[in-house]
Amino acid sequence: MKGVTHIVLTLATAILILAPAIPTLTTPAAIIGAVLFILGAFLGSITPDIDMGKGSAIFHAEIPGANGKKFPLTPVFGHFINTFCYKPVRFVFHLIFGDKIYAKHGHRELPHSPIGIFFMSVLLTFYIWLVCFALSFIPPLSFLANNPLIFVFGASFFFGCLMHLVEDTCDIAGVHYLYPFVFRRLRGKLLGDGTDTRPRVYTAILLIAAVILCAASFIFKTFAVSRILTAVVLWIIFLLVSGVPAKKQNRDLN
Repeated sequence: MKGVTHIVLTLATAILILAPAIPTLTTPAAIIGAVLFILGAFLGSITPDIDMGKGSAIFHAEIPGANGKKFPLTPVFGHFINTFCYKPVRFVFHLIFGDKIYAKHGHRELPHSPIGIFFMSVLLTFYIWLVCFALSFIPPLSFLANNPLIFVFGASFFFGCLMHLVEDTCDIAGVHYLYPFVFRRLRGKLLGDGTDTRPRVYTAILLIAAVILCAASFIFKTFAVSRILTAVVLWIIFLLVSGVPAKKQNRDLN
């Protein structure tokens, strides 16, 4: 699936989850938390394709599908994740499981598995915490020690990576959720080359649902479970409409 599709679908889902909380974003901390949630989801949405090498969107400042607009933080983040998160985790997995962790066609391996993105997210959060802890010894920056916003970003990054996997499950290549123990992929029938119109329909539905929940939050008291449940139900429907589960394929399929 194309990078722009991952970004749009992930951000639409993030907006849906965030929408009912908009009336409560009245403090600087709350606004910063919301921004970090969106930023983490954005970066996470394109991180699993890091196993494609330098062609991955995470290594380039230009935002896919944004008409040449650039975000300079993306390649900096991409190279950091590649060097300090992806490669160390892959090294450990290679020591444990051997060469079987490498995809035959060099794509949809460790970063396209729940266990892979989990450990990458944990490492990233640890690095951010470590930097903030060190900076907290500077008196004006003491608030950085164990700041909950560190974990907000780490969780949102994991969320973005997880959404990437869910979105790739819809297409014909699929995702092996039990990697590196089982190399069988759960997949759908959606074409990931950008010609299939279903992802655009999914995005529109997610955004409409976000507007409805946001409007309802101004009238009724809503709870976090309602927005999360809405997102889960919609994605179950999207997976079914995409033909999941289609006939399972082995790791040779890319």
